[in-house]
Amino acid sequence: MQTAIDFVQLRNYAIFKDLPDEALQELVKHCQYQELSAGETLFEQESAGDKLYLLEDGQIHIIRQYPDGEQVILVTEQPYYIIGELSAVVGYPRTGAVVAVSDCTLFAIDRDVFFEICKTVTDVADKTIEYLAHRLYRLNLKVREYAISNVAARIASVLWLLSNGGSDEITARIRASRVARAIATDADTVQRILNEWRDAGYITYDGRHITILDVEMIRDIAG
Repeated sequence: MQTAIDFVQLRNYAIFKDLPDEALQELVKHCQYQELSAGETLFEQESAGDKLYLLEDGQIHIIRQYPDGEQVILVTEQPYYIIGELSAVVGYPRTGAVVAVSDCTLFAIDRDVFFEICKTVTDVADKTIEYLAHRLYRLNLKVREYAISNVAARIASVLWLLSNGGSDEITARIRASRVARAIATDADTVQRILNEWRDAGYITYDGRHITILDVEMIRDIAG
């Protein structure tokens, strides 16, 4: 069973891959070897972000838990994934639970120790900032892609609310520009989707007034 950690292993992780040997040698001194059995929880949602973890072997689920008891697996991650670094850096509670899918080995670094290393080994601080900046950029791109792909659902949600759940005709003047502002998209896109729904028989739409004809379809699109 491995308990010692070779500093070269840290190069497998995006946040550390370009660090010089000297920085990795200092960093590895503070890495704690940890094992996690299949089904075991690494940490719970809302627990303190006091460590970051490097997944060396195995698979983990990241799970979001809701007040009504529902649990959603957000993602399954593979070796060389960095777990909980955002919570550890900002000191916020965990946004989800992490559970082992299979037997796992991990390297853990205490938040306070990591910050001390960042103060004394500038390469670590620089690469951490660069890594987090790239991650934030990718997240922004995903949010934009989601916003574009989910326009129809947001339009349907607006119509659903205006019609009291599909039970009433929408008699107010509906302007594409106002709906567009409400859901943060452009008026041409709203107009195109409304016209498509009219042609498909889901709604009537004369440019100002809308009546929902296919309540179930609009509800399904709204999600």
